[in-house]
Amino acid sequence: MREEFIFSGASPVDSPVVIHLAGSSWCDGSYLIERSSSDLWVIEFVEAGTGTLEVDGRTCHPSAGDLYLAPFGACHRYYSSAESPWIKHWINFSGPLMPELLRLFKLEGIIHVPGFSRPELFKQALHQLRLHPQEAHSRIGPEFLMAVVSTMAADLRAADHRHRKNPEAQELRNWLDTQIFAPTPSLDEMATKISRSRGQTIRIFKSEYGETPVQYLIGRKIEAARELLRGSPVAIKEIADKLHFSDEYYFASVFKRKTGIAPGRYRSWKN
Repeated sequence: MREEFIFSGASPVDSPVVIHLAGSSWCDGSYLIERSSSDLWVIEFVEAGTGTLEVDGRTCHPSAGDLYLAPFGACHRYYSSAESPWIKHWINFSGPLMPELLRLFKLEGIIHVPGFSRPELFKQALHQLRLHPQEAHSRIGPEFLMAVVSTMAADLRAADHRHRKNPEAQELRNWLDTQIFAPTPSLDEMATKISRSRGQTIRIFKSEYGETPVQYLIGRKIEAARELLRGSPVAIKEIADKLHFSDEYYFASVFKRKTGIAPGRYRSWKN
């Protein structure tokens, strides 16, 4: 097991990206990272080998050529295969830029991108961080994240076009999009909508979109909350009521878990 670490310079106040640590890892069977309610984002490119990523109960197996993402606020666990250990390059960071980019590119909930098409972005960023640590937060981090997220979107669109969507999953998603300002439907209501059992409904939807129907709808509600916080003077309590969260405290908790920033701070930052 060998790792190389890169530390960046001190971060300015209110930087959209703060690089905490970056580097490369040559793993073995002992490699294991676990975080509960993580206070940072982790983004990694797998150059060789295979392993396992678990994020809030979801599991995938990033292998050579893949990118994976462990989000801020999530409980995540990732570990290398002993038989075919990872060689990987990674950056740990925080700040409001990443959730905003994921929202703009409609990538919320994505944790795994098979066959990431621009692996050179990681080696270039690590090289730049070694040479110019003082520019980590102001230039290197933002440029890296914007390039990576736009590439993620393009790669996933290309993969999506190669696979026909399940019409039942599409029908349910289209209906959920009409429920953003309504109480969250029960699983029985969702199952009735596509004439499937509860278990089948979850399986069909998750196989197409990588998350359960409820997770998808909560994400859409948070997206709507962002727009209201950014573009209207509506009070946070009223936004929580409009989106049918049980109360403003639960809404604030979910919002911060999804975006990495509290609703009030998000509104101040955007305005």
